[in-house]
Amino acid sequence: LYLTWFQFLIRYRRTILGPLWLLVGPALFIVMLGLLFARIGGIEPAVFVPHLAVGLITWTLISGFITGSTTVFQRGRAQILQGGMKLVDIIMVDVFSTVITFLHHVILVAAVFVFFGIGLSFYSFVSLIGLGLLIANGIWLSLFFGIIGVRYRDLSEVVQAVMRITFLATPIIWMPGAGGRGGVMGAFLVYNPFYHFVELIRAPLLGNPIAPLSWIVVITISLGGFGLAYFFYQRFARNLPLWL
Repeated sequence: LYLTWFQFLIRYRRTILGPLWLLVGPALFIVMLGLLFARIGGIEPAVFVPHLAVGLITWTLISGFITGSTTVFQRGRAQILQGGMKLVDIIMVDVFSTVITFLHHVILVAAVFVFFGIGLSFYSFVSLIGLGLLIANGIWLSLFFGIIGVRYRDLSEVVQAVMRITFLATPIIWMPGAGGRGGVMGAFLVYNPFYHFVELIRAPLLGNPIAPLSWIVVITISLGGFGLAYFFYQRFARNLPLWL
């Protein structure tokens, strides 16, 4: 945790706004596209903008885990070759760095909720369970894709391209509607794992129920992912110095 915070402070040394620069891009995205897409879709801004804000900030956490995981060991090459840090420690530093960035973005969500007068209830704290599951998945993702990314350097480019497409396929800048699950839109909800992770965090905050399928998908992916990552770690961890 200390190393993560130290690297975070060094990153914004000698800047005027410091870590507040993290809020500029998402804030402009939420304000401009939130009002624009709400008008295009005929949805009240008080409904669409909070939906967009929570979805976008959650997506930055998901995207940060996945895109960063493909190069986590390449960025930690010196520590690995010198034997200064364990592989798990390198992963945890990267995961904590992404979480710290996410915590700064949460300020925008709080501002949107205050502006539109959205109150929180006891049910809203269920989103913390979803957040915990998402962070846990970030650990195995970093280990799994980190190992593959060292062996196949093109993985980072492929992942970034896929993430751009899945962002559009996930209901972040659009809303599925009441009957979305039964039509063509249903495929973007039922078979999209990113939607289920976002929904575990967004639905409680907005006072919406969480579908049982979302819990099943997220828990299944979590258990299967840790098992897969453990297998890859036991099988290929010793080869990382050679691949680097």
